[in-house]
Amino acid sequence: MASVFRKRGRYYVRWRDAAGQWRRQATACATKREALREAQDLERQGERARHGLEPLPGDGPRLTFGELLDWWRTDYGCKLRSPSTILFAEKHLRDAFGALPLGEVTSARLEGLLVAKDGALGPKSLNDLRGLVHRMFSLAVRRGLWVGVNPAAAVARRKVPKRIGEVLRAEEVGPLLDALPPRWRPLVACAIWTGLRKGELLGLQKADVDLDAGTITVRRSYDAATTKGGRADVLPIADPLRPFLREAMLASRSAYVFPGPDGNMRSMGTPLEEILRRAMGRAGLVERWEHVCRRCKARGTPHVEQHPDAAPRTCPVCGMRLWPRAIVRKVRFHDLRATCATLLARAGVPLVVAQRILRHSDPRLTANVYSRVDLADLRDGVNRIGIHLTPAAEPPALRLAASAEAPLVPAVSPEGENPKAKAPEPAGFLQRSPGLARVGETGFEPATPWSRSATGRSDALARGSTPSQVPDFTGGGS
Repeated sequence: MASVFRKRGRYYVRWRDAAGQWRRQATACATKREALREAQDLERQGERARHGLEPLPGDGPRLTFGELLDWWRTDYGCKLRSPSTILFAEKHLRDAFGALPLGEVTSARLEGLLVAKDGALGPKSLNDLRGLVHRMFSLAVRRGLWVGVNPAAAVARRKVPKRIGEVLRAEEVGPLLDALPPRWRPLVACAIWTGLRKGELLGLQKADVDLDAGTITVRRSYDAATTKGGRADVLPIADPLRPFLREAMLASRSAYVFPGPDGNMRSMGTPLEEILRRAMGRAGLVERWEHVCRRCKARGTPHVEQHPDAAPRTCPVCGMRLWPRAIVRKVRFHDLRATCATLLARAGVPLVVAQRILRHSDPRLTANVYSRVDLADLRDGVNRIGIHLTPAAEPPALRLAASAEAPLVPAVSPEGENPKAKAPEPAGFLQRSPGLARVGETGFEPATPWSRSATGRSDALARGSTPSQVPDFTGGGS
């Protein structure tokens, strides 16, 4: 039975190998639990080999993990569109596993590495690291370089918390484009109306754009032969996007629609997100404004105030004018793709059409990840509930509001009628009450900034009509 003991500050594991012999070796495990798990993995692997359930690790080529990493980098890593995957593997795997034989890269060691890097790396990055090891061993099995089990298969994936991303609203697109420098305006407009990714935009060529037919053929990402989906797609050009593309193609002196200053394709390091955030600050699309006193900051006692606007203010300490600094909303450049999906959804475009525009293989990805709703969408949804209250069911606050807006009448009727002899109000009283008809869409919820004051608008919404919230993003309403 596998066991663990500690010697000179290190944990040692003891187990029976495939030949039934006792073996022991030092580990890099930080806790006894991790060392015991590694010992059990080694003994289980030896037991399976003794019973013929898996080949002996010694039957294949004897490689270290560093040699496996070099092989993967030469045969597969160099073909990736982004070099960041290779740099990620070198940074986090070379030092930890590089000198180990492949047989000693166990599930326990990989789990210990992920636990050690928890905090320095987020859950998604940890899953990417696990997936990279899994991919390397799978390719090694396919090519005959490894005959054992895949150590990453028994390591659980981390749960990645869902991020609430920011998107632009339809009324914010115009001010944003106005605030952008002219050379970047067509690129951002194309990202919003088509949902193209950064690499697809920078790799777009004039031969891919047909203004007469109104189509864009998405063939490549950067200089790669295919896009992320591995196929070419044809997208329609929205009518408002045509002048932006025409302007960009006339200004370009190369084969690319959005080239660099030298006419070549822009690099992956192009700071599009920084350009976008600066334009959002100029357009006033911010979370808040920080008003900083430079004099107090220079003295070592900074004074900072948080306000929703950039109105001039003075420092209460020294009387100097405060300097406003925009805290821009956290919108990434890739969020423009989600903006396209969200505006399509708000315009009432069918899901299958939005899926084809964004070129997703699964419509659930379009609906759940890229189509985002905000509080205004939720408020509009709950306000469409068509419930009508009878006078007896009215809350007291609503009756007080109605009595406050109703005209004053004498306490005693001039005709001398007995008020108790009057017939009760019919059930449609709530709809006819002038004091309540102007509140909300259904006639009973409290007034809010999102409430519709027009009676015709309220009636249309009560019948199930959908308000048009955004301009036509599909091009000519088709």
